[in-house]
Amino acid sequence: MVGYAATGLSPGVHRGLPSDSLVMVFSIDEPVHTAATFHDWLQGRHHSQWTVLGGLHTTAAWVDQPGRWRGIQVALHPLGARRLFGLPAAALPVTSWDARELLGSQLEEVHANLAAATSWSARYAVVTEFLTARLATEQGGVVRPEVTEAWRCLARGRGRARVAELAHHVGYSRRRLTDVFRAETGLSPKTAARLMRFDAARRAVALRSALGRPLDIAEIAVDNGYYDHAHLVREFTEFAGLGPTLWLREEFPNVQAGAAAQASG
Repeated sequence: MVGYAATGLSPGVHRGLPSDSLVMVFSIDEPVHTAATFHDWLQGRHHSQWTVLGGLHTTAAWVDQPGRWRGIQVALHPLGARRLFGLPAAALPVTSWDARELLGSQLEEVHANLAAATSWSARYAVVTEFLTARLATEQGGVVRPEVTEAWRCLARGRGRARVAELAHHVGYSRRRLTDVFRAETGLSPKTAARLMRFDAARRAVALRSALGRPLDIAEIAVDNGYYDHAHLVREFTEFAGLGPTLWLREEFPNVQAGAAAQASG
């Protein structure tokens, strides 16, 4: 959970990058305006939401950056979606939608309480209370233990485990594991592994920039399970829409990148 606040920004648009977590954003000052693609953004097909929630996606979303913004961003484990929302992560849309369709008037109460809070500790408490209440009341079924174990192995190896080895480990065929894993998370194990590597590499890129260290893409590639510099750049470009160096130039700092160098709330 990370609180963010900024004023005096140059109005524009930034990329909401894919990650291996479900992202939930509670805006405080004004609604968040998003578009699924840059073409949609240029065509004026924007969505406005006070609370942003979506499934695991593999391409960048486009988010309006006003001159001032403030809110709380929460990274949620995909396998916790059933407990929090009563459905698997795979059932959450990956394009823009209104989270009130799922969570109803609870979100209006959360927003009112966030607007009234006068400190970050009070704002964190509002979101924590909301999520805790969801855990106490939602019943969304049980995640298959094979899926839980496969995700744990992928996360432990930061996306380096092979799908065939995972399948053997949990006692499934590769096809069976892929089917049940996708039904729960919305992604295949292979794509989830690629997202884990990308997210780790993206954080490493952002952290080096924040610390003023040289951006050694080859070293970051080796540290995060890529074959080489070119492999990382290809994967980064696929998920972010541009390579790491250009991403830093155009996007850093933003809510997600800045969070890499901050302590979680």
